Amino acid sequence: MCWDRSKLLAQAKLLLEHYRQPVLVEEYLPGEEFTCAVLGNGDEATVLPIVGMNFEALPEGALPIYGFDAKFVWDRPENPLDIFQCPARITSKLRASIERVTLDAFRMLGCRDWARIDVRLDAGGKPNVLEVNPLPGILPDPVDNSCLPKAARAAGIGYDELIQSCLKYAAARQGVDLDGSSSSRQATPGERALVAGGLA
Repeated sequence: MCWDRSKLLAQAKLLLEHYRQPVLVEEYLPGEEFTCAVLGNGDEATVLPIVGMNFEALPEGALPIYGFDAKFVWDRPENPLDIFQCPARITSKLRASIERVTLDAFRMLGCRDWARIDVRLDAGGKPNVLEVNPLPGILPDPVDNSCLPKAARAAGIGYDELIQSCLKYAAARQGVDLDGSSSSRQATPGERALVAGGLA
């Protein structure tokens, strides 16, 4: 991060010389950060319970950013970083605003079946998209702090059901009949769980 124009120019010069590619400069967003898991396609896409970032869990003096150190240095299986709140403790108005921005990004960028979208508030509390992950991490062990499975668990969706739901959305999008056109077949426990979770 650069705190003034002179440092910004020096950093941009360094990057230009080192990588020989254009440099993107973005304004720092000082508000809260969230990550949002999306399941489905088109108008049926839905946002699972929002994951909020608790930057107070970072070591003293650390920048309030969920970057490399927070993900891979400070957050270890033997000593997990308590950085996530799921569902995020936010107002219903803010939740609706974050969900709207998330779904707009999901649809505009042509994401399919599932994705994870990171959102951060600006100084006025307006949600901004930081990053779109069309192939999000899906580590099954809760200790690994993988956000899409974490959001699914908060929605009452187990890991197997989460994977099955992505398969179902992809199959429906491609016109593939996973049921084999057998309307008399009994639903499996996993399929019943998807129905209970509102995903069928």
